[in-house]
Amino acid sequence: MRPRHRGFTLIELLVVIAIIAILIGLLLPAVQKVREAAARMQCSNNLKQIALAQHNYHDAHKTFTNGVGINGCCWGTWMIPILPYVEQNNLYVLYQNFNGLDVGPNPIPGTSGGPRYGQTAVVSTQLSVFTCPSDTPAPWNGGWTKHNYALNAGNTSFFQSPIPLGCTVGSAGCTPFLGAPFNWYTGGDVLPPPWTGGDSPYPWTDGPTDPTKGPMGRPVKITSIVDGTSNTMMASEVLQSQTNNGLQGFTWWGGAAGYTAYIGPNSALPDVLVGGICGTTPPDPPCTTTGTTTYPRMAGARSHHTNGLNVAMCDGSVQYMTNTIDINIWRALSTSRGGEVVSIPN
Repeated sequence: MRPRHRGFTLIELLVVIAIIAILIGLLLPAVQKVREAAARMQCSNNLKQIALAQHNYHDAHKTFTNGVGINGCCWGTWMIPILPYVEQNNLYVLYQNFNGLDVGPNPIPGTSGGPRYGQTAVVSTQLSVFTCPSDTPAPWNGGWTKHNYALNAGNTSFFQSPIPLGCTVGSAGCTPFLGAPFNWYTGGDVLPPPWTGGDSPYPWTDGPTDPTKGPMGRPVKITSIVDGTSNTMMASEVLQSQTNNGLQGFTWWGGAAGYTAYIGPNSALPDVLVGGICGTTPPDPPCTTTGTTTYPRMAGARSHHTNGLNVAMCDGSVQYMTNTIDINIWRALSTSRGGEVVSIPN
């Protein structure tokens, strides 16, 4: 007789499928953990390159790069001068009118305030060294790129003055600004009557009428970091808004190119994008466009990593800071001349 060929029964097939499903369920978390570990390592390496680039820039120019341009907003955040030091000199030479504005009394012919000519090519380029693999690239208005790293603007707000704005240092509830390795809106109108949260009026240049108003983002020398380069943060992660016109992560713009430590890592408190646009597409970070004297213009450090984020220190090292870090330690690590006694938690 011919041997009978026996196939799978339905029950046997279901058992095999169930076993495969269990194995997948067991393996998937492990695969995800490996993938996230690799992304976190790449992100750490990106910050290391940014820190080394800042030091190479300092060797050449005797200062770190500016934080924002002299106009406070656009046409010159740190993203531009750092380009030659992250092997992107071809993009750097394309960019025109660095630290200009292209509006006001003498705009460049044919422009009206937005990127043109070389600028468009530069700000439309997604740069891997500035992009964390744990985040999703989300171009602004479908073309200009967003990125994932911002420079340390200190322990208060982008105005780099005490909080609440106008308070007397030493009085109850007044948080003093204690220095930062990068200047931001320190030449801005912090308290015009009435305060609106804006910057100084164009052209934002030193003048005899008010010497306290002047070019913003003045470059800082490493010697001014008196708290020690190993105890002072240089840069951290931020998230890209997944909303088309959301400005978080749009680091070509001054209001998104930095972070402050007034709020902790991955805080539930919102970024304050005065003069900007908040994203609303999940998982966009919390955000508001309204600043107050007690909660003025600022942005926090954020990432999609597990329970924390990477930061580069001013000595070039990279550390992982957990979301649960004590807020006082976090702020102390952001200051450049606070005189705090602090050590980086393990």
